[in-house]
Amino acid sequence: VMQENDNIQVAPIKRWYLAQCKPNATHIAVRNLENQDFVSFLPLQEGTKLKGKGFQRQIRPLFPGYLFVQLDATEGPWCKINSTRGIARLVRLGAEPSVVPDAIVADLMARCDEMGIIQDAGALVVGDRAQVTQGPFSGFAATIADVEANDRIYILVDIMGQSTKVSIDAKALTPLE
Repeated sequence: VMQENDNIQVAPIKRWYLAQCKPNATHIAVRNLENQDFVSFLPLQEGTKLKGKGFQRQIRPLFPGYLFVQLDATEGPWCKINSTRGIARLVRLGAEPSVVPDAIVADLMARCDEMGIIQDAGALVVGDRAQVTQGPFSGFAATIADVEANDRIYILVDIMGQSTKVSIDAKALTPLE
């Protein structure tokens, strides 16, 4: 009677972990993780910054100083991540790195465009029509004139036959169909 050894290979269980980066080294960390064949995810957001007399658009990390790394912790290469250039450490609770639920990372990825920049699903864009729901202009229909990253929106409201530009909080508007 001959017995065969079953060479059953178990597929690695890849989970997401949170890595803390060294100051101003997030992009260096991403590049070095990729060089080591680790999958990383750095969600970005577009914002504005006051520069001189005007505002300048810039793209920065959604979670400054942190990024997500995917790996199989049972293999033990997670120790290599701590020594990766740009990485300070994996975030841990106790001795083992903390797992980030797949659903959280999947939801973040779904909201990002191909460049990794978060897209607000309910975002109002210039030219959209919206209803003002709070404040002295409550009930007015308005046209979006300008959108800033700090949730300030400039709207055009018709007051006594004239279009007036007004600054309003984004939470005080609902899109009109």
